[in-house]
Amino acid sequence: MKKIILVSLFFLISSAVMANPETKANELCDCLKKGKTNENAEDKKSCLSLREKHVSDLKKGSKSYESYLLSVQKCEQTLAGTPEVNPNLNTKEKISAVCDCFQKAGKQNRMGCFKLQSDYGKTISDPEEKKEFNLSSGSCG
Repeated sequence: MKKIILVSLFFLISSAVMANPETKANELCDCLKKGKTNENAEDKKSCLSLREKHVSDLKKGSKSYESYLLSVQKCEQTLAGTPEVNPNLNTKEKISAVCDCFQKAGKQNRMGCFKLQSDYGKTISDPEEKKEFNLSSGSCG
């Protein structure tokens, strides 16, 4: 009887850990890092399969799934070399961050800078400020 209770408890704990979006995001991030390092097509396919499994486990649209997506996006930004968006910067600082990104980025990382530019643009609500940001950050890329 004790054995059955212990086994049941183990399955409950392990299923709770397996459903943890943070754990799953870290698992996928590790896979993506490995795939990027090895440049092996099989590794990349395994990451896609893992992501599909996670989406299924976490139930697309759930709070766990949304949390998982945010963690995975942060990982992908890090792997792409894209700096994290800081919405508390003023417009000049945002322009500077985008221009720095373009100056430091190689040809492969430029897409990350365009994403950074887009993400910062979305944080500016004032139309005139947004226009200034778009013109200034567009001229440095």
